[in-house]
Amino acid sequence: MKISDELKQRIKQLEVEQERQQRDLVDLEQLRDLAAIEEMEKELATIDANFAPLVDLDKKTQDVDISKEFDTLKEGDVPVITTPTHVAQDIDLSIEELTKPTKAAQGKGFIILLMFNPSAPTEWSEQSGGGWRGKGQGTVYQTKAEAEAMLKKLKQKWSDYPLKIIAN
Repeated sequence: MKISDELKQRIKQLEVEQERQQRDLVDLEQLRDLAAIEEMEKELATIDANFAPLVDLDKKTQDVDISKEFDTLKEGDVPVITTPTHVAQDIDLSIEELTKPTKAAQGKGFIILLMFNPSAPTEWSEQSGGGWRGKGQGTVYQTKAEAEAMLKKLKQKWSDYPLKIIAN
Protein backbone atom coordinates (compact mmCIF):
# COMPACT_ATOMS: atom_id res chain seq x y z
CA MET A 1 0.00 0.00 0.00
CA LYS A 2 2.92 2.29 0.51
CA ILE A 3 3.63 2.41 -3.22
CA SER A 4 0.07 3.37 -4.13
CA ASP A 5 0.13 6.20 -1.57
CA GLU A 6 3.39 7.49 -3.10
CA LEU A 7 1.87 7.28 -6.58
CA LYS A 8 -1.19 9.19 -5.44
CA GLN A 9 1.06 11.81 -3.86
CA ARG A 10 3.08 12.20 -7.10
CA ILE A 11 -0.08 12.40 -9.21
CA LYS A 12 -1.39 15.08 -6.88
CA GLN A 13 1.89 17.05 -7.24
CA LEU A 14 1.76 16.69 -11.04
CA GLU A 15 -1.82 17.97 -11.10
CA VAL A 16 -0.85 20.96 -8.97
CA GLU A 17 2.10 21.69 -11.27
CA GLN A 18 -0.14 21.35 -14.34
CA GLU A 19 -2.64 23.82 -12.88
CA ARG A 20 0.18 26.27 -12.11
CA GLN A 21 1.47 26.01 -15.68
CA GLN A 22 -2.04 26.53 -17.03
CA ARG A 23 -2.38 29.73 -14.97
CA ASP A 24 1.02 30.88 -16.27
CA LEU A 25 -0.15 30.31 -19.85
CA VAL A 26 -3.28 32.37 -19.22
CA ASP A 27 -1.12 35.14 -17.74
CA LEU A 28 1.17 35.05 -20.79
CA GLU A 29 -1.80 35.35 -23.12
CA GLN A 30 -3.00 38.37 -21.16
CA LEU A 31 0.48 39.91 -21.44
CA ARG A 32 0.41 39.40 -25.22
CA ASP A 33 -2.96 41.13 -25.32
CA LEU A 34 -1.55 43.99 -23.22
CA ALA A 35 1.45 44.29 -25.56
CA ALA A 36 -0.89 44.49 -28.55
CA ILE A 37 -2.97 47.14 -26.78
CA GLU A 38 0.16 49.14 -25.93
CA GLU A 39 1.27 48.95 -29.57
CA MET A 40 -2.14 50.20 -30.72
CA GLU A 41 -2.03 53.01 -28.15
CA LYS A 42 1.37 54.10 -29.48
CA GLU A 43 0.01 54.08 -33.02
CA LEU A 44 -3.04 56.09 -31.94
CA ALA A 45 -0.80 58.58 -30.14
CA THR A 46 1.17 59.03 -33.36
CA ILE A 47 -2.04 59.57 -35.31
CA ASP A 48 -3.30 62.02 -32.68
CA ALA A 49 -0.02 63.93 -32.83
CA ASN A 50 -0.24 64.18 -36.62
CA PHE A 51 -3.84 65.40 -36.60
CA ALA A 52 -3.72 67.57 -33.47
CA PRO A 53 -3.19 70.80 -35.45
CA LEU A 54 -6.43 70.11 -37.33
CA VAL A 55 -8.51 70.20 -34.13
CA ASP A 56 -9.25 73.73 -32.99
CA LEU A 57 -10.93 73.80 -29.60
CA ASP A 58 -13.14 76.78 -28.88
CA LYS A 59 -11.69 78.08 -25.64
CA LYS A 60 -14.76 80.23 -24.95
CA THR A 61 -17.00 77.21 -24.44
CA GLN A 62 -14.57 75.41 -22.16
CA ASP A 63 -14.89 77.86 -19.26
CA VAL A 64 -18.66 78.46 -19.34
CA ASP A 65 -20.48 77.99 -16.03
CA ILE A 66 -23.68 76.38 -17.28
CA SER A 67 -25.66 76.82 -14.07
CA LYS A 68 -24.78 80.54 -13.98
CA GLU A 69 -25.74 80.95 -17.64
CA PHE A 70 -29.02 79.12 -17.01
CA ASP A 71 -29.86 81.39 -14.09
CA THR A 72 -29.22 84.52 -16.14
CA LEU A 73 -31.58 83.42 -18.90
CA LYS A 74 -35.20 84.08 -18.18
CA GLU A 75 -38.07 82.33 -19.82
CA GLY A 76 -38.62 83.81 -23.26
CA ASP A 77 -35.14 85.30 -23.50
CA VAL A 78 -33.26 84.32 -26.60
CA PRO A 79 -29.48 84.55 -26.53
CA VAL A 80 -28.06 86.74 -29.27
CA ILE A 81 -25.39 85.11 -31.38
CA THR A 82 -22.48 87.51 -31.58
CA THR A 83 -20.11 85.36 -33.62
CA PRO A 84 -20.44 85.65 -37.39
CA THR A 85 -21.96 82.66 -39.11
CA HIS A 86 -20.47 81.39 -42.33
CA VAL A 87 -22.73 80.64 -45.25
CA ALA A 88 -21.94 77.48 -47.18
CA GLN A 89 -20.58 78.21 -50.63
CA ASP A 90 -21.70 76.35 -53.73
CA ILE A 91 -18.93 74.22 -55.16
CA ASP A 92 -18.85 73.11 -58.77
CA LEU A 93 -18.39 69.32 -58.60
CA SER A 94 -18.92 68.65 -62.29
CA ILE A 95 -16.58 66.20 -64.02
CA GLU A 96 -15.16 69.02 -66.16
CA GLU A 97 -14.34 71.12 -63.10
CA LEU A 98 -12.86 68.24 -61.15
CA THR A 99 -10.63 67.04 -63.99
CA LYS A 100 -9.48 70.33 -65.49
CA PRO A 101 -5.78 71.06 -64.93
CA THR A 102 -4.99 73.77 -62.42
CA LYS A 103 -2.83 76.77 -63.27
CA ALA A 104 -0.04 75.38 -61.09
CA ALA A 105 -0.08 72.14 -63.10
CA GLN A 106 0.47 73.83 -66.45
CA GLY A 107 3.93 73.82 -67.96
CA LYS A 108 6.90 71.47 -67.98
CA GLY A 109 8.71 70.26 -64.91
CA PHE A 110 8.47 67.51 -62.30
CA ILE A 111 5.43 66.04 -60.56
CA ILE A 112 5.22 63.93 -57.40
CA LEU A 113 2.94 60.91 -57.77
CA LEU A 114 1.24 58.65 -55.25
CA MET A 115 1.34 55.16 -56.77
CA PHE A 116 -1.37 53.30 -54.82
CA ASN A 117 -3.06 52.72 -58.19
CA PRO A 118 -0.27 52.63 -60.83
CA SER A 119 -2.78 52.82 -63.69
CA ALA A 120 -4.24 56.08 -62.29
CA PRO A 121 -1.78 57.68 -59.83
CA THR A 122 -2.71 60.84 -57.96
CA GLU A 123 -0.56 63.97 -57.99
CA TRP A 124 0.63 66.10 -55.07
CA SER A 125 -0.73 69.65 -55.05
CA GLU A 126 0.38 72.43 -52.73
CA GLN A 127 -2.79 74.45 -53.31
CA SER A 128 -5.33 74.77 -50.48
CA GLY A 129 -3.00 73.43 -47.83
CA GLY A 130 -1.74 70.53 -49.91
CA GLY A 131 -3.34 67.28 -50.91
CA TRP A 132 -3.58 64.54 -53.50
CA ARG A 133 -5.35 65.50 -56.73
CA GLY A 134 -6.34 63.89 -60.00
CA LYS A 135 -4.31 63.75 -63.19
CA GLY A 136 -3.20 67.18 -64.37
CA GLN A 137 -4.06 68.89 -61.07
CA GLY A 138 -0.76 68.47 -59.23
CA THR A 139 1.93 71.06 -58.59
CA VAL A 140 4.63 71.16 -61.26
CA TYR A 141 8.09 71.84 -59.83
CA GLN A 142 10.44 73.69 -62.17
CA THR A 143 13.57 71.86 -61.01
CA LYS A 144 14.16 68.30 -59.91
CA ALA A 145 15.78 69.63 -56.71
CA GLU A 146 12.51 71.38 -55.72
CA ALA A 147 10.56 68.19 -56.37
CA GLU A 148 13.05 66.08 -54.40
CA ALA A 149 12.89 68.50 -51.45
CA MET A 150 9.08 68.23 -51.37
CA LEU A 151 9.30 64.45 -51.82
CA LYS A 152 11.56 64.29 -48.78
CA LYS A 153 8.97 66.22 -46.71
CA LEU A 154 6.17 63.97 -47.93
CA LYS A 155 8.21 60.83 -47.14
CA GLN A 156 8.62 62.10 -43.57
CA LYS A 157 4.87 62.51 -43.26
CA TRP A 158 3.88 59.35 -45.14
CA SER A 159 6.87 57.01 -44.97
CA ASP A 160 4.91 53.95 -46.13
CA TYR A 161 3.33 55.60 -49.18
CA PRO A 162 4.64 54.62 -52.63
CA LEU A 163 5.78 58.03 -53.92
CA LYS A 164 7.80 58.86 -57.00
CA ILE A 165 8.84 61.83 -59.16
CA ILE A 166 8.23 61.96 -62.90
CA ALA A 167 9.08 64.53 -65.56
CA ASN A 168 6.04 66.31 -66.95
